[in-house]
Amino acid sequence: MRFELAAAPAAETWTRHFPGRTMRSRLSGDACVVEDLGPARLTFALVRSEASLRMRLVRLQFLRLPCPRWLLPRVLAEERGEPGVLHFHVEATVPLLGRVAGYRGWLQLPSLEDPT
Repeated sequence: MRFELAAAPAAETWTRHFPGRTMRSRLSGDACVVEDLGPARLTFALVRSEASLRMRLVRLQFLRLPCPRWLLPRVLAEERGEPGVLHFHVEATVPLLGRVAGYRGWLQLPSLEDPT
């Protein structure tokens, strides 16, 4: 998997390149994170602990129509960091269908130190 991040003051564009498929989404928000992913809009509550940051799906709209709570996917989106590395784990399971997406890994973060 290859990951690209384009950050702007109001939003970030995440592009994930998987073998044979690219997934692009736009994330925005402050207290909650709103992810626009094609025709879907997902709203996540942020749950912080000492060791990690979790995103808990609290709302889903598809073509602007709300998803009924009983059909709401179960999403695990967790990040934890250490100096220079961000670890992530993402899984999505849909009632009646099962697992529809899942990936985990780490990103090497560039140093923010001035080389001079």
